[in-house]
Amino acid sequence: MKVSLRSATDRDLELMMAWRSSPLVFQGFYTQRQPLEWDEHVGWWFSRNKDWRTFIIEYAGRDVGTVTIGNLDHWCPELGVMIGETTLWGRGIGTAAIEEAIKWLREYAISYPYIVACRTTIKDSNIASKKLFLKCDFKWMAVARSGESWYNRTLEVRDVVIQGNQRGN
Repeated sequence: MKVSLRSATDRDLELMMAWRSSPLVFQGFYTQRQPLEWDEHVGWWFSRNKDWRTFIIEYAGRDVGTVTIGNLDHWCPELGVMIGETTLWGRGIGTAAIEEAIKWLREYAISYPYIVACRTTIKDSNIASKKLFLKCDFKWMAVARSGESWYNRTLEVRDVVIQGNQRGN
């Protein structure tokens, strides 16, 4: 399956809002309970700092969803996937998108030697997302908060050197 990721831009805001406003999509989100207002969506977009990346998933010549990678300044960044084109659910696009995101993280981690894993949090009721991430070698780790669990995937094992203010110094 040919899936690629491209960096999202301001021009993608309307399409991302349409996806995020679909009840089929936002029922999988922990905090969103209704379609978004434009100002809320734009506020979310511009609140992201340099440690967050949003990618558009491209499949069969069209934009079909997003991959968001956050907390890139941490040893275990956060990964999120949304297939906004709900008619394409169940076709393996999410699996391929996660693998593309993992490839990107491994490349990115070259300049950040402490990135050794990635994580996601998934609503316990979101069975499709749980199956997707488990299929992609994520393991259940713990309860993140009520009704949501934390899953983790090791990217690679390496010695980690902590510089600066170490505990006990």
